Order: sequence, then structure tokens, then C-alpha cells
Amino acid sequence: MIYASEALLYFCFAILMGHFILRLVPADRRPDIAVPNGLLLACAIAIPVLSYMPIHQSAVLFAKEFETSYGEMVLSYLQDIKAGKAWIWTVLASLGLSALLALPSFRNDKHMPKVGLFITALLIVWLGYASHASTLYGTKGLLVHTAHFMAVSVWIGILLVVSWFSRGDGNWERMLVWFSPLAIGCFLIALLAGLALMSFTTPAPEYIASWMLPYGQMLLIKHLLLLPLLLFAYTNGFGYRAMLRQSSEFNLVPWLKAESAVALLLFVVTGALGQQTPPHTVRETLQTVSPSPLFTSIFRGSFSPDLALKLQPGMASILLIAAALVMLYGFISMYRSNRLLVASLMGLLASVFGYFALMFGLTA
Repeated sequence: MIYASEALLYFCFAILMGHFILRLVPADRRPDIAVPNGLLLACAIAIPVLSYMPIHQSAVLFAKEFETSYGEMVLSYLQDIKAGKAWIWTVLASLGLSALLALPSFRNDKHMPKVGLFITALLIVWLGYASHASTLYGTKGLLVHTAHFMAVSVWIGILLVVSWFSRGDGNWERMLVWFSPLAIGCFLIALLAGLALMSFTTPAPEYIASWMLPYGQMLLIKHLLLLPLLLFAYTNGFGYRAMLRQSSEFNLVPWLKAESAVALLLFVVTGALGQQTPPHTVRETLQTVSPSPLFTSIFRGSFSPDLALKLQPGMASILLIAAALVMLYGFISMYRSNRLLVASLMGLLASVFGYFALMFGLTA
């Protein structure tokens, strides 16, 4: 349940961010967009509800451990813990945004997108304030987490809104003129901030060793899922004009929907990742956290918390890497042939083959 709530939380932020940004873009530089107001209102209301789930989970756990009531534990959490204080501000801001979205006079006002964007950005800052990185590393953690999530919300939010809520097929080329550079910028910010976040929880020397843990497995899967996402982003951003020259009837929207579906899958994996124990030091973490069932079922050696893992690709890994490269090439070919389902499958298989290539290449 907690994994789903995290993924839904990311989705809500992305929808709101994408909607408000696109409302600020001149109509002749984007397709016609019609996001149901009920969905926007639901997203605004859902943010504090979904943000409360980790607080609820912690309160249940600690109330039992310290033999106190659930209400007392929640009150203590809201008063004394950064995440609790951030949640109070989240509730207030979400209520304000919900009120603006619920009133037609405000909803249709020309200044509403700016106000909505500002409130959504504030909500992202408070999410960063409540994050693990902020708790451990203060302002540095807050800034890095906020930059990472803000960049992802802008990029994926616009993608989600234009792919699922656009009407008609006009202005796609004019939109890509500004969206492609923006998406690249957001990706680079998310990449750099993501590397910084990873250094907080999983220092580079511990990265391969972390694959023994559920956290490390989720992190690896998240990284590998970037492959099909970036493939879609590249082809949709830079291959669209070539496809139009080849066929004036080429429809970009299904490809954007496929790209957004991969992004949603990444949200799910990120939600699962956020609920795992970060390793910091893998050997110490394995004293209190069980190894990943995925790792123990695939690793061909005997497991021990003292394992010093390293990558040493054998024939199986080399063949799997070759298969992944074939899938990447096949994806590009299928895009040029406008075969969406086959291309999507090949993109995902590239990640799958890459995963097994890495896992089969592990030795102790």
C-alpha cells in the first residue's frame, strides 16, 4: 500500500506541475490541452493524504514499540519531527490550492496558473524538507532533493499532460522547439541531483555491494528503466520531424503515451525504493536488513554479509549485453517503422537483458 501511495503522490505532483506550466505557454506553442478539473482537484486533495502515509506507518510502528497511543505518537511526530512539520504546511497549502481549483472565478482567472505553479513548487520544497536527505544533511539535502524532484515533475508532468489530455494534433512541432531543450535540462538536473542523493545513501564504492539489499536492487532497476525512457525521449524529441517527412500522417501522441507509461513505471519503482532502508554501509545494514530475494535467487555463489562483490563479466553476461544492444537497435528501427508495441517491448527488454547481464557478471 505504501509503495502505491508514493507512486500516486509523484503522479499528483506531475499532473499539477505539467498543467500549470502548460497553461502559461501561449496557445500557439502547444496542443490544445483539457485536463479535467476534477482530476486537478483530486490531485491537490490527495497530496496531503498520500504524504501522510509514511507518518501513519511510523506512528503505528512506534506506538506499538513504545506502548503509547496512536494519537499521541502522531501528535509527537507532527510537533517534533521535520517530516511532521512539513506535513502541516503541506495540508495548508493543499487546502488553499484545492479552494482555488474548486472556485470557477479563481480557476478561470488568468493569474491562476502562476499561483497554482507557485503553490505546487512550495509543496515540492516541503516534500524535500521532509525527505531522508534533508533529515541527514540539512539544507544541502533539502536543496538536492528539491532540485531532483522539481526537475522530474516538470519534465514528466508536461509529458503526462500533453500525451493524455491533448486535443487535436496541432502545434506539435512548435511545442517540441521549447519542450525538447527543457526536457534535456530537466534530465541533466535530475541526473546530477540524483547522483548527489545517491552519494548520500549509497557511496560509489558501495553501489555494487548494495545490490545484495532490496534498496540496491530497486536502485539498479530504476537506473536500468532510464534506458527505455531516454530512448523514447530521444526519438520523440529528435526523430519526430524525420518521421513527418517520411509520412505526414505520423501520430506522435501514442509514442508520447508510451514514454509516459515508462515514466509511471519509474514512479512505482521510485516509490518502492523510498520505502527501503538506505545502506550507507552495506555490511552494517545487512546486520539488520535481510538480503534481497532477487539477489539471492540470481547470484550464483553462496551468500554472506561479508561478500566483496565485483563485476567480472563472463560469456553469459557478454551475450546478454549483446542482446540488450540488439534491442536498443531494434527500438530505433521499430520507431522508424512506426511499430509502437514492438518498440516498447524491445525497450523494456533492453533493460531486462541489461539487468541479468549485470547480475550474472557478479563475483565475490
